[in-house]
Amino acid sequence: MNFLAFVIALALRQLWGAEVWLHRDHWWQDWRQRAIGLGLLPWVQMVLTVGLPLLLALLVLDLLRPVLFGLPWIVAAALVLLYAFGRGDFHARIARYRDFCERDNSEGAWLYLREELHAGDPQEVDPGLEPEQLHDQLQASLYYDDFQRWFAVVFWFVLLGPVAALGYRLLQLYREAEGGEGPAVIVLFLLDWVPLRLLLVTFTLAGDFVRSRDELVAALVDPWADSQGLLLAVGSAAAGAGPETSASRQAAAEVTALAGLMTRSGVVWVVLIAVLAIFA
Repeated sequence: MNFLAFVIALALRQLWGAEVWLHRDHWWQDWRQRAIGLGLLPWVQMVLTVGLPLLLALLVLDLLRPVLFGLPWIVAAALVLLYAFGRGDFHARIARYRDFCERDNSEGAWLYLREELHAGDPQEVDPGLEPEQLHDQLQASLYYDDFQRWFAVVFWFVLLGPVAALGYRLLQLYREAEGGEGPAVIVLFLLDWVPLRLLLVTFTLAGDFVRSRDELVAALVDPWADSQGLLLAVGSAAAGAGPETSASRQAAAEVTALAGLMTRSGVVWVVLIAVLAIFA
C-alpha cells in the first residue's frame, strides 16, 4: 500500500506543481506558539510540538487501514506524503539564481537564496567572500534544499511510512522557526545521515563516476562531516559542469548541471523504489 500511496503522491505533485495547496503550515505554527507559551524546556517543547501532530496522524491512519480494503488509507497516506514534501519550486529557484549568475550579480543571488531557503538573516552578507566562495555556499544551500524537500522525505516514507515522512517535515519547519538552532538541528543531522549518504552514492551513479568516486570515499569515511559540505563536494564532482569563458557563465553552468544531477538522481530513486515494491 505504501508504494501505491507513493505513486499517487508523485502523480498529484506533477498535476498540481510544486506549490501544492496542502502546503499551508498556519495550523502548525499556531500550535507551536501555544507550546512555546507553556514555558517548557527546549527538548520537551520540540517533542510536544512535533510529536502530538504525529500521534494524531498515526491514530487517523490506523483507523482508516481496515476500511474499504485500505483504499481510504492509501489516499490519506498519499496526502500526508504530499504535505511532507518541501515547500517552494526548486527548479524555479535554480532558474532565478542562474539569472543572477548570468548578470554577474552575486550579492543579489545571495540575498535571494538566503530569503528563499530560510538560511538565516537575508541581510547577512559577508563582504569578504570571494565570488567563487559565495557561489559555493549558495550551491551547497541548493543541494541541501533539494535533498531535504524530496529525497529525505521519500527515504523515511519508504522505510517507516507516512507518519515518519510527516515527522521529518515538521522537524524541518521547527528548525526554520528556531532560526537554524536548537535541538531540531541535532535530530535532523541524525535523520539525514543515512539518506544523505545514499544520495551521495546515487550522485556517482547518475553523474560522473570517475570524477566523484574519490570525493564519495572521503565523504563515507567522515561520519561527522557537514551535510551541505558533503553534498557540495560529491555533487559538484558528479555534475561535471565543463569550463566556461567567464566566472558568471561558469556559475550558471554549474547550477544547471546541479539541477540535472538532482533530476537524474530522483529518477534513480523512483526506479529503485519500484523494483523493491515488485520484488519485496
